[in-house]
Amino acid sequence: MFYTLTREQFEEACRRYVDSHSDETKSGVKTFSSGWSWHEHPFVARLGYLSRTVVLPRTHPPASENDGELAQTVDTTEDECVATPATELLTCKQYIIYSPTFEVPAFYFTLHDSSGSPLSLDGVAQSTLFRRQALPSSEENTFALTFPDSSLALLSQGDHPTLGTPSWYFHPCHTSEVVGEILAESNAGGGSIEPLRWMEVWFMVLSNTVDLFAGSEWQ
Repeated sequence: MFYTLTREQFEEACRRYVDSHSDETKSGVKTFSSGWSWHEHPFVARLGYLSRTVVLPRTHPPASENDGELAQTVDTTEDECVATPATELLTCKQYIIYSPTFEVPAFYFTLHDSSGSPLSLDGVAQSTLFRRQALPSSEENTFALTFPDSSLALLSQGDHPTLGTPSWYFHPCHTSEVVGEILAESNAGGGSIEPLRWMEVWFMVLSNTVDLFAGSEWQ
């Protein structure tokens, strides 16, 4: 089952997503990622996109043997202090743009260290932008990351379609298939799929790989 969006539906979905989930950070309930805003191209119509900027720690914290359980860190005295090393922060600019080729949203991003230098592909793949073990058994070169049995790159480097700036992006070739399967199950009774629901499912799929709740939104 394949589901796609027209550019008009994409724009409607993005605007409605911003309106529906802009207050989740304030309420403390984070069902969907928030902090996104809609931007239009200053000169060309129909090239709008969503964007936000987040600040991320560079590395994941050490994995616990009992993941999900609280580590026992009870101090024996109130005066005892534990010094922790400062964690380098990364600035991640994230974009949701429309792919006219595949007729689905596509996730673009840039990732820079504290000095303003862009990260290499290896640094990107190991950053906290991605969930632990989200990119297993992958092969990489300077500009792309692929799975061994795939001829298409999972993560590639290219220019932002609207801004024209160098970015990383996830190839959207299988997006409609994956989103379509979920929508088909949730819409067993038939009927039309609302663009907002399409976008929410897409964010859910993306969040399996990208930690959309990591870090803090740029204020």
